[in-house]
Amino acid sequence: MSARAAAPARRVVLPVRGMHCASCVDKVDSALRAVPGVEAVSVDLPSRTVAVSFVPAPGRLEVKHLRRAVEAAGFDVLGESDSRAQAEAISLLSQKDEQKRLLVRLQVALVFSVPLLLADRMGLSPYTALLLALPVQIWGGWHFHEGLARSWRRRRADMDALVSVSTWASFFYSAYVVFFPETLPAAARQTQWEAVSGLVIFVTLGRLIEARARGKTNEAVVRLMRLAPKTVRLLRAGQEVSVPLDEVAVGDFARVRPGEQIGTDGEVVSGRSTVDESLLTGESLPVEKAPGSRVWGGTMNKNGALEVRVTRPGKESALARIVEAVRESQATKPRVQRVVDKVAAWFVPAVIALALACAAAWLRASGGPDYRMALTAFTAVLASACPCALGLATPLAIVAAVGRAAGMGVFIRNADVLEEFGRLDVVLFDKTGTLTLGRPEVSGAIVLRGTEDEMLAWALACEERSEHPFSEAVRARARARGVAAPAVESFEALPGRGVIVRASGKVARAGSLPWLREEGVAIPQDDATRFSEEGSLLGVAVDGELLGALRMADALRPSAAAAVRALKDRGLEVCLVSGDRNSAAYRVAEQVGIDTVFAETRPEEKADIVRRFQREGKRVAMVGEGFNDAPALAHADVGVALASGTDVAVESADLALMNPDLTYLSRAIDLSRDFRAVVVQNLAWAFVYNLALLPLAAGAFYSRWGLLLEPQYAGAAMALSSISVALNSLRLRRADAD
Repeated sequence: MSARAAAPARRVVLPVRGMHCASCVDKVDSALRAVPGVEAVSVDLPSRTVAVSFVPAPGRLEVKHLRRAVEAAGFDVLGESDSRAQAEAISLLSQKDEQKRLLVRLQVALVFSVPLLLADRMGLSPYTALLLALPVQIWGGWHFHEGLARSWRRRRADMDALVSVSTWASFFYSAYVVFFPETLPAAARQTQWEAVSGLVIFVTLGRLIEARARGKTNEAVVRLMRLAPKTVRLLRAGQEVSVPLDEVAVGDFARVRPGEQIGTDGEVVSGRSTVDESLLTGESLPVEKAPGSRVWGGTMNKNGALEVRVTRPGKESALARIVEAVRESQATKPRVQRVVDKVAAWFVPAVIALALACAAAWLRASGGPDYRMALTAFTAVLASACPCALGLATPLAIVAAVGRAAGMGVFIRNADVLEEFGRLDVVLFDKTGTLTLGRPEVSGAIVLRGTEDEMLAWALACEERSEHPFSEAVRARARARGVAAPAVESFEALPGRGVIVRASGKVARAGSLPWLREEGVAIPQDDATRFSEEGSLLGVAVDGELLGALRMADALRPSAAAAVRALKDRGLEVCLVSGDRNSAAYRVAEQVGIDTVFAETRPEEKADIVRRFQREGKRVAMVGEGFNDAPALAHADVGVALASGTDVAVESADLALMNPDLTYLSRAIDLSRDFRAVVVQNLAWAFVYNLALLPLAAGAFYSRWGLLLEPQYAGAAMALSSISVALNSLRLRRADAD
């Protein structure tokens, strides 16, 4: 294997200036993909950033080579970063500067356009009008002409090129009329200053409004970034020391006073308080925290002092990972956008060809060449056919929808998930920790051999290192009774079954009764089912002999029944898939209103159930939070994990719920459906707009009905199209599924 093949891939995010439409996106994407060694490219038009994954090769492929490829395509690279958030911050500053420049250019254009358009009424000479038009065309429209120069270098036209060519065409024609009117027919001796000023003013105004609307779509994520803590108060050598977030390590102890932000993810070791987690979960009510509770960086401590052991510092905290995940999901493309990009790549060349054909047709008209109509048709076609609205139709909707979801505490991995979530047919729920709170307690015991404390000691040996929800209940019971576990020599966890340990020369097993039976443990049915109708059982066996079982009780999650009802109201089939016994699974299903139950299922069987529904042509979502849910989460069309669950489950999922309220599932489905509706509306508007205006701009209806779209009005319509798409996308920020 070569050194290059063995080299690890690297990912860099570049803030890029100069991208305005789908053609720009296609050009940047193509330029980077043409670089040998580049594995993946993700261009985000709203934030104007480009994420590139590549295999570095010293001297042959480094970041500088990527920058050169983008710059050779006619764009400016403003910097580089390992995270999209940092790159976007650089891009945001550039966009703010650009907005200021656009505002100044718009103001200058307006100042000179007023007397220019009133030149006849004011009695100004044609030469004075030409002098007034110069600052409008050159200064006011300079950003379009810069884009034309870039397009010329990269040999591919975009929106700037269309506007610049159309304004220069009108400007030079008008200047020719001023200097050489006698060489033209009398009917053609009309200047086009209104077209010049109208195009510059309307398109610049549209771009300015669109840029500001684009910034509003990102407010949810910007709010998360602004509220992120910068320092943490650590306990070192008995003293409180304030240190930057980047210097905090796992295992440090932080002290959080009332009214302060919690700096990092961690576990409360002492103190009690309530914490406002609305930043992450969208839940307005504070959450009680006590020793053993998990806390998240960026949340607000309310009324008590807490001492927290750091579990995830700095960039690894939930808030940092969420911000980065939201950024990445906003930059991804759903299937519909990938189709639109292919169409847009050919759209501009087709428009230029159409504009030239229209001009040629008017010059070869049967009544003789009509120079004014040829120019008007050429300019209007270029102005009205800009693909800006087409390029923004989907990206702005994604940014708005993902931002809205983040505000609800729903974090979506990519745009395909956002598109698919509203098309679900079946939702499968895990039981423990999902429909229930996942904090079971030992509420009783069945002792068949020895004493309860002896059985509890062996159960503790098995569960002390386990991540199963029952393990904490066993540890709590052992602490309360003062029971210690024998020294464990080996440990093996079998997800969905149980645990096997070797201690003191004996082999102990703790797990479900069906699994123990498979392991050869004899289970007296009359004794072992004594409490079967009242709770789940954790069997304990040593050297193949059943010592007894611990009865577990787990409270139902308060929002479970309402969540199931809301999903059913939206036409979805809801099922329960649990590794627990039939009696426990059916009891919970009855409480929440689920009719279809799959009980005593192993992790691989959960995945088989997902595939079974998929073979029937149904789209399936799996909702879980445990290690044993990971296979089903990975196989489902959409995997949904609760953030309170294991890291394996969260990493396997496509969507994570920070909010423990399960009704946010139905809200997320409604948001997905709203997103799809907005995208369809945006694309329909963009396509219908072009299809409707192009014949009018080309003069197809002029000869018979006298209908013609003047260039300045074509520019206004083009700006209105982009603004309409932006404002329609902004509706998603207010979308709620109540």
